Amino acid sequence: MDSLLSVEETAFKNSLNDRVKGAWTRAQWPELMSLKEKTVAAITSPLVADKAVQIDNDSDIMDVFAVFDKNPLSDRQAIKLEYNLINGYLILKADSTQSTVFVQGNQVTPSSYGDGSLETSTLPRFLERYLLLATVSDWYKADGQLEKGMQQEQMAEETLALEIDRVERLEGMNKISVNTYPSYSFGVNILTTT
Repeated sequence: MDSLLSVEETAFKNSLNDRVKGAWTRAQWPELMSLKEKTVAAITSPLVADKAVQIDNDSDIMDVFAVFDKNPLSDRQAIKLEYNLINGYLILKADSTQSTVFVQGNQVTPSSYGDGSLETSTLPRFLERYLLLATVSDWYKADGQLEKGMQQEQMAEETLALEIDRVERLEGMNKISVNTYPSYSFGVNILTTT
């Protein structure tokens, strides 16, 4: 059995890691979702805010999808909070009374895939076919077989699109959320029946 040259192995790992990082943020993958409790504090640098949580370079949240006042998985009274992402911080309204928040988002991408001591070898199962096709595409392109590389690239993108469709359809991720307020009626309502 042939083994990979170190240059080929490095190119393969670079291709794999690049493709994983690209696919990781293309959808809100349920398999990669995380809910973390974070402490809210005042900050003075690099900006001034009374209620903030540092998200940039966080060890457990990559992209923020929602912020709640309580754990929405265990408390039916949890309320989705308004927030802004500014300069690596999640900023709440200044009049917020929260001392902690629950942040829903993607897990952080592993730094490197492979079989080395600081690398992880567990790929997300839903990305396996896409990653196989995409890395073969990159190999074909590096080998000068551009036509084959483009065909593999197209197949990889179609596979990823099917996975995104699965998430949106089956996981109910494409539901439209509409906030409503109770209606108030002033005056007297008279109900008549005949």
